[in-house]
Amino acid sequence: MGRRAAGSLPAIFLVSLLVCVLLVSPSSLGQSSASPEGPGEEWELPEQHMIFLKGDEQSPFLDRNWSVLTGEPLGRAEFTRTSSSLSPNLIDIQSAPLSEALRFEGNITVQLFASLESSNDGCRVSNVLPGTAGAETSFTVSLSLGTSAVLTNAVTNSMAMEESFLLAHLFTVQASDVNVTLAPGDMISLKVDVQHDCLQSGVLWWGSFDARTGIVLEGEILDPSLEVVLDSNRMARVQFTPLSPWGAGDFDWQVLQIVGPMDWDEMIHENGDEDQRVDHFEIPHSVMIGDANRTVRVWSSEKPLEPGKYMIDGCFVLTDQNPGDTCHVVGVLRFEVQEDKDPLLGGFWAAILVPLSIIGWIGFSVREATLPLPAYAVIVLLAIAALGPASQLPDIDTEANGGRGAAPAFVLISHGSDEVSISLNELLDGSDAVVIGLFQAGSPYAEHQRGDFESAMIVMEREVSFVQIATGKDLKAVNIDGHAEVINESWPLLLDEADSSTGLGLPSGPTDAVIVVDPAGFVTSWSPGTMSSEEIKQAVESGIRGSGNSPLDLISMLFSFTLLPLFILSLPSGREKEPEADMNPFAGSIMTTLAASTGFSIWAIPVSLMAFLGLSQSWLFVEILLSLALTYHGISVLTSGKIVEIEFASSFVHSKIPDEYANWRGVGDFNKDAYLGLWLAWLAWIGMPYLIPQGVGAVSLSGTFGMLLSVFLMLAFVLSAGLTVSLARAISAIPGAISVSLGRISMGIRPRAWGIATAVFGLWMTASLLVLASQTGL
Repeated sequence: MGRRAAGSLPAIFLVSLLVCVLLVSPSSLGQSSASPEGPGEEWELPEQHMIFLKGDEQSPFLDRNWSVLTGEPLGRAEFTRTSSSLSPNLIDIQSAPLSEALRFEGNITVQLFASLESSNDGCRVSNVLPGTAGAETSFTVSLSLGTSAVLTNAVTNSMAMEESFLLAHLFTVQASDVNVTLAPGDMISLKVDVQHDCLQSGVLWWGSFDARTGIVLEGEILDPSLEVVLDSNRMARVQFTPLSPWGAGDFDWQVLQIVGPMDWDEMIHENGDEDQRVDHFEIPHSVMIGDANRTVRVWSSEKPLEPGKYMIDGCFVLTDQNPGDTCHVVGVLRFEVQEDKDPLLGGFWAAILVPLSIIGWIGFSVREATLPLPAYAVIVLLAIAALGPASQLPDIDTEANGGRGAAPAFVLISHGSDEVSISLNELLDGSDAVVIGLFQAGSPYAEHQRGDFESAMIVMEREVSFVQIATGKDLKAVNIDGHAEVINESWPLLLDEADSSTGLGLPSGPTDAVIVVDPAGFVTSWSPGTMSSEEIKQAVESGIRGSGNSPLDLISMLFSFTLLPLFILSLPSGREKEPEADMNPFAGSIMTTLAASTGFSIWAIPVSLMAFLGLSQSWLFVEILLSLALTYHGISVLTSGKIVEIEFASSFVHSKIPDEYANWRGVGDFNKDAYLGLWLAWLAWIGMPYLIPQGVGAVSLSGTFGMLLSVFLMLAFVLSAGLTVSLARAISAIPGAISVSLGRISMGIRPRAWGIATAVFGLWMTASLLVLASQTGL
């Protein structure tokens, strides 16, 4: 009994093990197909590749296209018992030279379709005894790949034929474990002889859907690749290199989709919801020449991609595969669109640094002398108000993708044999605007821009210069030859520098965009990709009128955070005397407006003159100088409580006003309002850096009356600045005695606290612009 139980234990163990295997196997199989875990490229390629015999008996050739012809094949080579003995050769041809190198490892089969002229059993009847070869047919095949002989007089299977072309017989011969290397220019040679011992004549057929006489290669011969290039605006450019030994024509059609965002493990062919299919491509938007002069098919997305994980899901049709199938090759490219990189120091840090600097200075000054607490409360309010303009400061970004608002002073070589240099100055000369079409080689937007430019030239009523600039890394002139032929010198076609310096100097960065430049060289408007003819027309008109920069913008800035410090700086330090009887009842507002206009003019007039003199092409350098001047003004007020040139100019203007007004408001109070005008100019520059350069300088260079109009605009800006300060003072005085009290007790410390804030503004601007200049050039 014990032995019987012991003997059954192995059996029980084996049964249990078998059950476990059956239970575990499905999950194990499921785990064997690993899901994608990151970016990468995957391809599903056919296991067999075909080279077909095509043409007629007099001129046969080898071809990669699977014929869709049905019925009687177009290609035929007849043979008889006599001809097979006297002249057995039916085919002796070579393929077209290979366009790419090929290293082949695998099996090669030559398949031949043959039959009798008409269905009959004559050959079979004449071969009564099985095994004898008296009425059978066979073929002898020689095949060479380049200089390597793969088959030499190899004999196919032998049979007695009895069918017509409707059911042609298949003869094959195979070479196993072939390992050959072919270089570009090598050819494939095929020779076919026949041995036909039947009295009935036979035919070798080729060139139809069913009679696929040719060569079958079992192994890898294709090496396609997908690549996605993301520009600075997150626009995706999909590049497909159809690499085949016989050229790009092997890939007859394709359907590609950008799918996402989705997780890596979801990136499987044909997966994804409808709302995740963000773009669909078929006909290439353009074709470019890639490495080793290979053809690259290119598509560009219609809109920027949101940050996230995506896949390019591609389905490709090959010429040598069954045309009844719609997807012979599957390619999936997984990639990730990154979030925009954080700058080295964002404006957020400036918003922290400025008030901290003011508060830190307060702490330092307390050690020397203590002021009433309300005075420090005013300075804290000033520090909080400084957050407004601080938030408008540009980032300090070591990887900036574009310049600021002025077009770079480029001098670029034009495309063509003459290689003429063309500069921005030449394009601006005599023009009301310059429209720049920036595009990457191979981008479809080059053609879109061409259509929009041609339409704009028809509707434009101004003298406008058009130009297209090819930019981007690995720029090759050969990739824009086709576009040059299309535009046919309608406008200059220029090549950017190797480092894409012109593209980097424009607000768009080196990518597809249209940029409209005003007469002074400042950017009026720009759009990713292209810009419609109507938008171009509107941008040109806007540039001539100052790009939307108006004197009223200064007044409207009172309702923004940018001018918040102006209200604290405008606090009255005492009650203002009423004007005397013979004076204008609005003398206070008039004097404030005049003084503030003086302070504003000291900044605005030189800036507008620099724009008028054509310094826009070095405007980054000008802005660096302005930043240094801002720093100097801040340090000067912090250390000495005054700025020499402001004091001089303001005192000079004060000395020219009527005595009764000069005596009514002394030079000290007049100077305070002049400082407010200066601070308004600096704050406006931080918030709207091209308000004066475009609002006055660009207008002065536009049209016949531009100069005269710019003078009136300058006066309007100056007057508007004065009114803005006057309004700020009036608003600050609304609390009445409280304003006067706070203004009086903080009168000495307030300008110095603002001086340190101004110095920080200037230093930050200088650092930001210097970093930008290191990337884009001055």
